[in-house]
Amino acid sequence: MHIEQVRFDRIFDVQQRTGDFSFESGGWPVYGVNAVGGEIPREAATYAVAFAERGNWETVIGWRDLATQEVRLKPTVWAHLGPHMPWIYLFISGLLGSAMSGGGWKAALPLAAMLVLVAGLLIRSAMVQQRRAELALRAEPLAGVEERA
Repeated sequence: MHIEQVRFDRIFDVQQRTGDFSFESGGWPVYGVNAVGGEIPREAATYAVAFAERGNWETVIGWRDLATQEVRLKPTVWAHLGPHMPWIYLFISGLLGSAMSGGGWKAALPLAAMLVLVAGLLIRSAMVQQRRAELALRAEPLAGVEERA
């Protein structure tokens, strides 16, 4: 994870419906950024931005307007899975049903345990990344406040 301070000198091409916008910072334009939590940055504001990959706006984890303490994080993959849970349930049920019909509960139990373990590890990984990003963004000093040595 990489934290960078970005000043949004000029905001343009705002698409409220999708939360996409473009901006200029230090004379350089950046196009097609998706707003974190649907919040379009204020023009002339400085934000601390957490990237999974340095400078790659498609990998933004979250950001904080340095004039406030409010941290906004992008929803994890798990938050986007909610509407698709019925299909996921049917897929997993089909896998377990096939295992049970082929070898009974003794064949299905290891498969079910593996699915639960993998889901748990993925959820934990996402939660740890979100928590680290939040702590790192909160550690950035407020704009206009000098750090004391």
